[in-house]
Parts: sequence; C-alpha cells; structure tokens
Amino acid sequence: MCRTVLDMKEKHCRNLGLGIDTGGTYTDAVIVDLDTEEVIAKAKASTTYQDLSIGLLEAVDGVLRSKEFPVSDIQLVGVSTTLATNSILQGRGGAVGLIGIGWKPEEGWEFGARKACFISGGHDSRGREMHQLDMKEVDEAVSSTIRDTDAVVISAFFSVLNPSHEERVREAIRAVSTIPIVLGNELTSELGILERTTTAVLNAKLLPVIADFLSGVEKALMLREVMAPIMVLKGDGTFMNLAKAKSRPVETILSGPAASLMGGKQLSKNDRCIVLDIGGTSTDIAYLDNGYSHLQKEGAVVGQWRTRVKAVDIWTTGLGGDSRLDFIDGQIVIGPDRVVPIETACHQFPTLIEKIRALHKTEFLFAFDRDPSPLTGGERIVFDCIREKGPLTSGELMLAIPEVFLAAEYSKRLISKSYVITTGPTPTDVLHVAGIYIHGSVEGAKEAVGILAEKGNLTKEEFVREFMAKIGSRLAEEVVKKAVLDGSGTIPNDKASIFLVKLATSENDRSNIKVMISMDRPIVGLGAPAHIFVPLIKRILGTEIIIPENFEVGNAIGAVCSEVAESVEVQILPRDFRFHVYAPGHAPLDFETLEEAISFAKDLAEESAREKVKEAGGVETRILAEVEIKKVRAGAGSSKEIVNWAMVRVRAIGKPYLEKMDAKS
Repeated sequence: MCRTVLDMKEKHCRNLGLGIDTGGTYTDAVIVDLDTEEVIAKAKASTTYQDLSIGLLEAVDGVLRSKEFPVSDIQLVGVSTTLATNSILQGRGGAVGLIGIGWKPEEGWEFGARKACFISGGHDSRGREMHQLDMKEVDEAVSSTIRDTDAVVISAFFSVLNPSHEERVREAIRAVSTIPIVLGNELTSELGILERTTTAVLNAKLLPVIADFLSGVEKALMLREVMAPIMVLKGDGTFMNLAKAKSRPVETILSGPAASLMGGKQLSKNDRCIVLDIGGTSTDIAYLDNGYSHLQKEGAVVGQWRTRVKAVDIWTTGLGGDSRLDFIDGQIVIGPDRVVPIETACHQFPTLIEKIRALHKTEFLFAFDRDPSPLTGGERIVFDCIREKGPLTSGELMLAIPEVFLAAEYSKRLISKSYVITTGPTPTDVLHVAGIYIHGSVEGAKEAVGILAEKGNLTKEEFVREFMAKIGSRLAEEVVKKAVLDGSGTIPNDKASIFLVKLATSENDRSNIKVMISMDRPIVGLGAPAHIFVPLIKRILGTEIIIPENFEVGNAIGAVCSEVAESVEVQILPRDFRFHVYAPGHAPLDFETLEEAISFAKDLAEESAREKVKEAGGVETRILAEVEIKKVRAGAGSSKEIVNWAMVRVRAIGKPYLEKMDAKS
C-alpha cells in the first residue's frame, strides 16, 4: 500500500522514492521502493558545473525511462547537493549587508559581507541587556545595509540567550523593506559571535543560489509529472523540506558526504561501521555508531569559513578516480589535485592522442562549458581561446594569444574559479590499461600510463601492479589517520607518527619494525571504483570489507532514505538563588527550584523541536531527551556540591510528510 498524509485510501501502487546526488564528477539518480528497500532503477550522468540542474535532470531522465513503474508511484524525492559547498569555496552568492549589535570585529575577522555596520546594544552571558538600542543608530544602519544588497544579517552579542535586539532591528527593516533577513540566533544556539555571524552571512549569500537551483529542480520534476514532495538532505544526514532548504541553505553544507554515510548504512544494514566513499574527486571516510553519524563538534568548516552548521564528521582526502598521478623520487604519488583523465579527454577530442605522442606530454588546459560573463577581460580572452582551440599546453596558449602577456597567470585564475582544468593520468586511466573499466579512449589511457611508467623505469604492466598496491596502502593510511584523530584529537603529523602510520598501512617490509593494525568494525565501500580499490585494504587493516549491491549509487540511495530531525538545547544557570532558563528564541525565565526549571526547559525544548520538525516537513514525531547537570564544590574544604549549570537537550525525529504537490501551483 502507498499513501500520502492527505489521502489515506488504499491504492494499488508502490511507495517509491527518487534519490538524487550531485557529486564532484557524477550525478546519480535511483528509484527505491521505500517499503522493501529494493533499488528499482539507477542512472548516472556527468555533473555539469555550469548548471547543476542539467546533469541532475539527465540522471533523473535516465531512471524515469524505466518501464517498471508509473511516475505516479514516486511518493518522495530526496536531493543531496554540492552546490552550497562549491558556492562558498568559489565565493559565489548574493551581496549581503551585516548589522552587528553590541560588538565589533577583532582584527583579522572576515565574514564575507559586502557592507557592515556595528551599533550599540546586545546582552551579557546571563541574557541581561548591556546597552539599550539607539534607534537613530538602528535607522542609519538599516538605511546603509539595505542599499545595493540582496539580504541583511542581524547578529547581536549573546542573542542565543536573548534575541530581543535582533528582533527589534528586524522590525525596523521590515518597516521600510521586504529584503530577506537572517538573524544570528535562528541558525544556531551555540555561542561564538564570529562563527554565528559567519554562518548567518553565508546563509544569506546562499539564499538566491540555492533558491534558483531548487526552483529549477521543482519545475523540471513537475514537467516530468513527478509531483512528490522534495526533501533536501542536510549536512547532518537528515531531511528538510523545500521551503526550509530555501530559507536555510547553509545547512546543506556537506550534504553529499552525509548522503554517502546514510547510503552506507542503508545498503550494508550495519549500524556500526566505517563508510569509505570513493568519488571522482576525493574519498570521504566517516564512522557510524548505533545507527548515527558522528557530528563535527565545533561545526562544519568550508574553505576559510568556520561555521556553526551541524554536519557529519567527515575525513576527506584527495584520492579519487580523477586524481592526478605522478612519479616522484621513485614513488607513485596520487592526488590531491583533480584532473581530466586522458581517456576522457581523448574520447572527447580524438586528435589529442597524436599531440600526446608528439609532445610526450599529458598536461593540457581543458575548458568547462560555462558562462564566461563574470570573467574579467583577460580571463575571458584566455577562456575563449582554450574553449575554441583546446586542449592546449601552456606554451600553445601563449603562442595563440601573444597580445595577452599574463596568459599563464589568467589560466591559473581560471583553474581556481573552476572554468579551466588540466588533463593528466589518473587512476581511471590505469583501470583502462588493466582492462578492468572501459569508459573512454583505451589508446589514450595507455599512452598516458606509458609516459608515466617511463619516469619510474617500469613497463605499463609493472606500473599497474605498483599502483594497485599504492592505492590500497594510501586508502588504509587515510582510514587510520581518521581513527587516530578521533581517538587522540590530533592529526598524526610529526615524523614519528607519520612513519608508524605508513609502516602499519604499507606492503613494504624493508623496515626492521613490524606494526600490525586492525579496525574494530567493518568497512563499507561506496562509489564507482569501490569494488576494485576497497578490497585492497582488507589484509592491511584486518577487518571485514563490505561492498554492497548498488554500491556505485550509494549516495543517491542515502539522499532519499533518511528522516527529518531537529535538535534544541536549553541552558539553565543559577543566579541570585534562582534558576534561569535560557532557550533559543525566548527571553530568559527564572524558577525557584532546579526541578521546576528542568521541567519547564524540557517542555519548551520538546515543543520547539516538534515545531521545527513540522516546519522542516516531518510528521509522526518521536522525542529523545537528555539532561546534563554540572555540579561544583561549594568552597575549599567543603564536601557540599552546588549546581554550576544544567543543559537540556531534545532531539525530535519524524518521517517525511508525503503530500503530493499541486500540478497547478
């Protein structure tokens, strides 16, 4: 039986979910029977950086061509996307104005806002007003920040304990403008004015980017008569509905890695494992305990920005199918740079193989199909040249446009902006030579691997064997690094630690020290080459390796197999012989006893968490609550303990709300 919340009548159709994941190289789509967990159809398409929706819909059309189900059986669409992360890394997004209340930035603080004003006001660590708002200052700040911006952020000192000043400034903006407004206290209950403000500014910058993308996806799916509700996977591996995703796009940071973790859990049926997802650009490693992912304690970090966004604790390393291969000091080096595989470049440009043979080179400039209008004059000339005449060597580029003296510098800028990429030998090329995987030009791959093998005085066959040993030891090394980081809190980066890690994960037996290592849980391999590479680490790490069916589209499965979840924390602090409750979005309240304060805090947190789940598109909510009380001794020599603080934590978890969209909307 399939049903929606509004239509409880039995129907003779299946309860299907459409999962979509946009990765660094491929966009995957799957159709999953949400009742039996069977994968009905799956498809892949190249991720189109110039417009993610193009590749996304190509993948969707691939699964919709299946004749095994009517489109009306699709009850839920789940999307995980790299768009937020990539937009932040590339500096894309709307122009943001910032109004800071009761604080000023320290030297070196950056938020990414186009303009900023800082005014008096704010509260202290007890939620008490430090300074009154000066409404003349407020009006001047509002007038300045709404001009030539797409959104405004309001961030007040200790607003998570008392949001009244942020709310009053929002009212002042609303009186004169309809511009989108983001309050610092709305996105996190964590302290830290720098991180909280950064999170709010990034959210404001992403509003137009994510809204355009999701609106395009929504319209395109409706044209394909997919009327199911669309849920977006957050960075913590849980769902939010389309409306919330458009208003809180920053929460989709690390959505892709979260999808891999959820997919690994779903496919392996294992609640305690290590998920190792090998993509084209990188490999993500994450741990699962009791069915839940570890979350980054301090919030997700993207590029230079530390946020307060709750996201899965992922270890990412530059090892992927498209990682650059080189031979340095007698060793094969894998990554971390991503390049276009020679097999792909020669398949797209068949004459390139003759140039590779003639020049005995594999590095050429390769242009993506992107809109060049945001580029500067010099960048535009270089980009157009590479796109029209490429792939080109740097020397060929300079000869083609001698009037552009800084052509080499412009090409570097274009690479950093993801308009241009270089070609090179990759693990994918090696698999072509080995005959394990054929996608593009085998002849081109053999030429590239042959050139690389010569650097190590190896035959192509010897290079393939050495590469397979190397990729196995490198993957094992990264798994161990993640385990060491989790256990010690530090990355092993001193010489002795690096030596021991490499010794434990290498097939090299030339040392007089033997280090044996084993993991305490199985490793689940996901991603297109997982069945080839992940089994190589079985003997090194002494653990079970699980390559589940449909491993190559695990992320897309994870994108549709999740729940809606929201968390609320309420702090209780003693003051003046009473207990004060500080809840996000509420003014402080006080109680005579700790028991009364805890009872009120739990009720308030539960109500707030339920409401958040409802707003995010969840129903049939269940509640998990815990209370932590910290006590200290009353004084030196005293055995009496008094309450220092208490924290009430509530997590609400619900099922996605399956209401079909109106085709007329």
